[in-house]
Amino acid sequence: RRAMLGRCPLKETDVYEVFARYVEGKVPHIPWCETPLQPESFLVQSQLARLNRLGLLTVNSQPNVDGASSSHPAFGWGGKGGRVYQKAYVECFASPEKTNKLTRMVTDHASLNLYAVNKSGQELRVGVETGGVTALTWGAFPNREILQPTIFDPETFLVWAEEAFSLWSSMWLNLYDFESQSYSLVESIRDNYFLVAIIDNDFTKMPEEDSTFRLLRLLLEIGND
Repeated sequence: RRAMLGRCPLKETDVYEVFARYVEGKVPHIPWCETPLQPESFLVQSQLARLNRLGLLTVNSQPNVDGASSSHPAFGWGGKGGRVYQKAYVECFASPEKTNKLTRMVTDHASLNLYAVNKSGQELRVGVETGGVTALTWGAFPNREILQPTIFDPETFLVWAEEAFSLWSSMWLNLYDFESQSYSLVESIRDNYFLVAIIDNDFTKMPEEDSTFRLLRLLLEIGND
């Protein structure tokens, strides 16, 4: 595990590189992602890797899909004859500085919602109406009710965030000697970064092959800023 996550990371960009290499398939898994990247992300694999190298450390993402065939090789599910839909969604760890930039980005785009929390329990919610539970993936099929396999629930997100921050400790921090530079680095990321979830509620205009969906483009602009 130490060889996979870094024998001796000394700066934040060393950690960023591990996340990027996971996206590229060069690292088989990371503590938050036990399986390789899903096929729906292959079309934007290079952009996702770049995003991670810019310091937005993705642990979950999906592009928007607007009525793709349920037999689509990348986006399809649920059997033949249906149409599937999903909202663009990105979940990532981000520094306080980048989290502030993300909140400003969401404020400028009416279709976006942002939820964020750090290890101490400080929460940020931007563009969110009362409630906040929303469908992320759904499908319409002949002779069946609408299927809705994936939702985003803010309360569930907060529960998951506690586990997500604990994984920095149990799966990464404990690889290094206490008070070593690598230990201090991972500890600082765990204690200061936010886990951020962003939803784009405008699921129309799904990306063409080799293109970048809008939310990812916006995030790349923040990373470059």
